[in-house]
Amino acid sequence: MRIYKQGLAVSWELFGFSRHFVFFVFVILFFMAHSFFTVTTLFLDHVLFPKFRKVKVKAPVFIIGHPRSGTTFIHHLFTQTGDMAAFTTWQLLFPAITARGVVKPIVRFLTRKNPVVLIPESAGHQIALDTVEEDEMLFLHNHDTQFVVIGTPLGFAEKDYREIRFHDLQPRKKRIKSARFLKSIFQRHIYYTGKTQIFAQTHFSTHRIKTLLEVFPDAKFIYMHRMPEETLPSYLSLNYNILDILWGMHRFSEKQKANYYNRRYQASLELYQYFYDLWRNNEIDKEKVLIVDYKKLRENLMPMFEQIVEFTGIKPNDELRNAVVSQAKKQKSYQRKHQVKTLSDFGIDSARVRKDFSFLYTDDPFGLQKD
Repeated sequence: MRIYKQGLAVSWELFGFSRHFVFFVFVILFFMAHSFFTVTTLFLDHVLFPKFRKVKVKAPVFIIGHPRSGTTFIHHLFTQTGDMAAFTTWQLLFPAITARGVVKPIVRFLTRKNPVVLIPESAGHQIALDTVEEDEMLFLHNHDTQFVVIGTPLGFAEKDYREIRFHDLQPRKKRIKSARFLKSIFQRHIYYTGKTQIFAQTHFSTHRIKTLLEVFPDAKFIYMHRMPEETLPSYLSLNYNILDILWGMHRFSEKQKANYYNRRYQASLELYQYFYDLWRNNEIDKEKVLIVDYKKLRENLMPMFEQIVEFTGIKPNDELRNAVVSQAKKQKSYQRKHQVKTLSDFGIDSARVRKDFSFLYTDDPFGLQKD
């Protein structure tokens, strides 16, 4: 309830008593109802499907790194043939086995002729009801992800919700509880699908890597590395486009939007810095992490694919290998179908980026040039 109360308070702070405030009140009430349904059905799983608790989550793979660094590409590349225990959008929205029994017929009916697109590709990232989507969204159910502020009016507030970013620095009881919540959803999904390999896209959980290793000691991490001058314009453009579709950016003042962009920029800086510090200070087991250079991925897909396969221990079938070969052939000719704004459109210039992210520009931070 705390996060919903904050949502109401922020909506009042931003809009006062207006049609925009009334709009967000109804949105918050909808999400409260969905949250109640989720909590109830997750509880019912223990009664109706108790065997899910005995499911082992073995050697999960987590894709981390800054958004727009290739995390989605790698996720879709490996999950495209349906062999992984990957989540579709509707399964992320309804993680309980009990809930899926109710919702699945509705999804089948809605998608029987055409896919139901929630966010179009022109926004920068298409989200459809029955296609694979990023697992980080599961943390929306316990309100412990940056998505809570990125896609809601909370992102425009004066308060900086840092506690939702620095998961590894949260009190141990809270951060472990959150990671175990994720584990319980993975158990349900493996039980539900019969597929055992978790290959999860959790870019914001770069801030959660140490905690995830505590709960999943046999986990492997793929860290996607792409320089911020390339990721930031695309990432901020995506945020703008999705917010415009969901809520309408016209509802927010220029000052509020500037505050939002600045907060997103700061959060991006902290995400890059956090992993860099962990790596350089040997605070994580480097044997558990594979750093993938975005440029090498674009230029030489097959060697990178083989490197990821060897690192993770995944055994791809012929269908997946053939799909990757096909992707490699058309890789270099790819042209994005969405427009990307410039950094200056968000009040940021390249000089500021190079200064703030100097730890990435002054040397070869992860030893990639030696490969």
